[in-house]
Amino acid sequence: MPRCRSPPFLSEKQIDKKEMEETYMAKEYYLYVRGQKVKVSEDIYKVYWREREHEKYLEQVDRKNHLLFFSSLDHDGHFIDNIADESVDVEKIVETQMMIEAVRNAISKLNDEERDIIERLYFNDETLSSIARGKKVSYQAIQWRKNNILKKLKVLLKEFIK
Repeated sequence: MPRCRSPPFLSEKQIDKKEMEETYMAKEYYLYVRGQKVKVSEDIYKVYWREREHEKYLEQVDRKNHLLFFSSLDHDGHFIDNIADESVDVEKIVETQMMIEAVRNAISKLNDEERDIIERLYFNDETLSSIARGKKVSYQAIQWRKNNILKKLKVLLKEFIK
């Protein structure tokens, strides 16, 4: 008759899973600053790369819309690649800058609660559900507030356009 083994003896000093992962599988994060490798926290590393990817995305959108890059200017203020670029629509650039200023002005007229919701949704890329959890209200309440805030912004922006 085969003998059965008893389960392994567990001591009181058993290392829990999280502690073991931190000890044996700790991941180190580095960024290069002025050519030097600098150790950073996981949060800083993730924020850095999220911002970098966001910049790439914005550059793609700008290229698609034929917008002018200030990074394409050399130190004297001249264009490096081409001096006369017919594809650049200066009127559109000015119009976009004016619209951005109008949006900033409209957002500044919101109260603190409304501004917080808009900033978290559109600038911090938070979801409605995460904002609802943070404010301890329902998803529908935040959605309703967002819709009302957007209506208010629309009215404020219509005043600017006139």
